[in-house]
Amino acid sequence: MTSRVTKDVEGRRLIVERDYGASADLVWRCWTEAAHLRRWWGPHGWFVDIFELDVRPGGLWRYRLRPDGEHELDDEHWGRAVYRVVDAPRRLEFDDAVADPSGVPVEGSEMPTTVEIGAEGGRTSVTIVVAFAAAEQLEAAEAIGMVEGFTDALERLEAALAEAADA
Repeated sequence: MTSRVTKDVEGRRLIVERDYGASADLVWRCWTEAAHLRRWWGPHGWFVDIFELDVRPGGLWRYRLRPDGEHELDDEHWGRAVYRVVDAPRRLEFDDAVADPSGVPVEGSEMPTTVEIGAEGGRTSVTIVVAFAAAEQLEAAEAIGMVEGFTDALERLEAALAEAADA
């Protein structure tokens, strides 16, 4: 299954969807437990280091994406998210932002993000909606590879789900 990506320029949103042959509960755990999240968050060729993960309203998720040794980029990307809504196993809402290594968000980089998890007919769907303050921010996010990054991450999530189901 491939991801479906919709760029809603008028609504200043990026929408990424994918279906999985796993339970909603397992998909939820992959989004909310560090041991699972480490296995899939980020594009191919990148690792995620999780420094804090407190999945509750007002809780904080601090992370760093860094390339593996095989990657041509020598860069790190720090992120910080604050959870607004945690409705297990159906919905997460958080404000994601680019951050400095100490966790201070870069001004103007906030991206309100919603993750919806729905189960039907033995399949579980994941819909990620990232909102932007301006259409230019959406265009800039696309230009730096956000679409490919989410597509890769959701592909990696499929592998993580299969691994977790086998464990």
